[in-house]
Amino acid sequence: MKKLLWIALLLSFTGCVSSTIPNYIQDKNPYKKTFYGPFDKVQEAITKAFEESGWAIEKESRPDLFERDRGLGSVNKQTLIFTEVRQASFFVGSRYARINAYLNETANNETAVEIRYLNVTLVMFKSFYRYKNDHAVEHIFSKIEENLSC
Repeated sequence: MKKLLWIALLLSFTGCVSSTIPNYIQDKNPYKKTFYGPFDKVQEAITKAFEESGWAIEKESRPDLFERDRGLGSVNKQTLIFTEVRQASFFVGSRYARINAYLNETANNETAVEIRYLNVTLVMFKSFYRYKNDHAVEHIFSKIEENLSC
């Protein structure tokens, strides 16, 4: 009987955590790579790479709205792409992930790409934030290279 009571108590507390997943991801562990090609073509390749990897793009924005030191007085093209949140549920919690891609035209045929990854794991009464996923980001970078070579 005590076991059943403990199980009922544990189940009543699962899913009690709430957290908001921000659109903008801080640059705590950014992945950076330079691609050689026009800004518009690199932007198109990134959009296609996200779609092929299962990430839906939520919106695009100007980076200077979120970071003061980005683009002040800059004449180069730049944009910040936000993906939608991916959710995965498991027995005692949930996991949410989101990616931001910051594109900055550095030269005539050169575009710097910075990808930021956020993984939030919600368990019982605690939230864990992780800003790293080497495998997922390297996969996206390779898809971008594939799309640029076509």
